Amino acid sequence: MDPNIVLGRAPSSVKVGGAPVSIATSFRAGIRAMQAADDPDLGDAGRAQAILLVYFGRGAVHDGVRRIELPDAVNADPPGALQAALGFLNLNEPQKPKRMLGKAAAKGARLWDWDYDAPRVIADFQREYGIDLTDPALDMHWWRFWPLFRGLGDSSLTMTAMAARGADPSEYEGDARRRLVERQRELALPARTEEERLRLTSLLWGLDV
Repeated sequence: MDPNIVLGRAPSSVKVGGAPVSIATSFRAGIRAMQAADDPDLGDAGRAQAILLVYFGRGAVHDGVRRIELPDAVNADPPGALQAALGFLNLNEPQKPKRMLGKAAAKGARLWDWDYDAPRVIADFQREYGIDLTDPALDMHWWRFWPLFRGLGDSSLTMTAMAARGADPSEYEGDARRRLVERQRELALPARTEEERLRLTSLLWGLDV
């Protein structure tokens, strides 16, 4: 993480083409960017454009019509702006190998949905940190929110849900396997694609587990 926000301030801009450009720092912007990156209805170009609009979009009025526009520096270098935005989203941490939570996660099981799982993270932040994520006045920087999210306890609703969804039933036997499959059925996320619908059908009907 760079800079060290314990010693200094979290960033409010990123460099695009060598020039500083203001970026939306709210945790809500970070969540929206993650949702855009995970949207199966958007192609690569659509996801990239959505992320740029979330982070750099600014309201402007032309001939009485309000529009969302991107700064000149972003329009001049969309790939560089996207790289800067994703770096900000990732706290400028170096890319690490993805940690596989069992074979199910390796096969593409979805572990989290910001809409479906919102009640879990709301409850966890209130319980563990005393932070009300539903407070409209809360303007928490993404670089504070994301470490808090990742630091939720192993027994939190958030972490137990992701661990169960990512576990591989074939690695368990007997009652432990049965309990895991039941838990995965309870926590199953709504299917968004044909592949996810097939996976959900297999889970609900006890196929391929």
